[in-house]
Amino acid sequence: MAAEQNHRGCIRRLLLCFLLGTLWEISAAQILYSIPEEMEKGSFVGNIAKDLGLQPTELSERGARIVSKGKKAHFALNVRSGSLVIRDRIDREKLCAQRTQCLLNFNILVEDELKIYSVEVEINDINDNAPHFLADELELKISELTSPGTQHLLESAYDPDMGVNSLQGYELSPNHHFSLRVQSTDDGVKYPELVLEQALDREKEPDLHLVLTAWDGGEPVRSGTARIRVIVLDANDNAPVFTQSMYTVSVPENVPQGTLLLTVNATDADEGINSQVRYFQVKRPGETSQIFQLNSVTGELSTSQNLDYEVAEFYVIELEAKDGLGLKGKAKIYVTVLDVNDNAPEVTITSVINSIPENAPP
Repeated sequence: MAAEQNHRGCIRRLLLCFLLGTLWEISAAQILYSIPEEMEKGSFVGNIAKDLGLQPTELSERGARIVSKGKKAHFALNVRSGSLVIRDRIDREKLCAQRTQCLLNFNILVEDELKIYSVEVEINDINDNAPHFLADELELKISELTSPGTQHLLESAYDPDMGVNSLQGYELSPNHHFSLRVQSTDDGVKYPELVLEQALDREKEPDLHLVLTAWDGGEPVRSGTARIRVIVLDANDNAPVFTQSMYTVSVPENVPQGTLLLTVNATDADEGINSQVRYFQVKRPGETSQIFQLNSVTGELSTSQNLDYEVAEFYVIELEAKDGLGLKGKAKIYVTVLDVNDNAPEVTITSVINSIPENAPP
């Protein structure tokens, strides 16, 4: 009995040494690759055998395999060529949205050496998306008494690509009444403004038709268009103005659906129907408009779905306040989701069991 207990104790101590050694290898050995998105299935990523200091045939002989920590495996080992290859097409926009850097991390276990190597693959953006507008046709109502120089915000185009491949600018079709001005926010988002250059006359031209083009900087250049219909109406010369251009709120992830987060407010200096303001979320591709609900009359923002800190820690909600004839003011709400202790720890164990004789030398 005593001999058996000593034997088990030796195995425990040996496994502890192995685990400590493994942790050292994880921190000390890292392999870096960089590839463009949307490569074909089976495309070459890197010579993993060479970078591990092995011959291609040794990958199989030494039990080399990918440990992806429970996530979807985007890569595979080709044990014949010793290469790391793509398992399926990788769409950078789906994986990383508009994060500046898109990295995929996983480990490679070499079983016979009990070594784990950390692998990091950077997914580079390609120009696989064209700028597009949410609506093919935009409608703008402008009073015939509007003074030249008045600016009218237009809907921004959206391009999920990054850097030079993303939205770079706008162009307006030639016309006698309007020019285009492109503004940029602090975070680099470009939005178009229609500037009235020549006074309108409803009796001569009750409506105007323009074309707005958004283009990116890729090769070749990709573009998207939206038609603009300008309806000429009588006087409404003040757009709604929010009391704050930026609202912030922090909320725990476990608040129930329907929780009121905050109330926004915009005022319009006009009178009558021209001063009646309604509030809207600017819809973008994604789930923000489904997670939050904005009361168009009161400006109250509340949750319409459960929040999950582990899914998203931060949301940006774009708002518009419109008056009776369609002039708009813009603002943003920044929602920070606070973590609560709603998840149990997860333990991932990768181990190899070997036997050792009791009379083995130290």
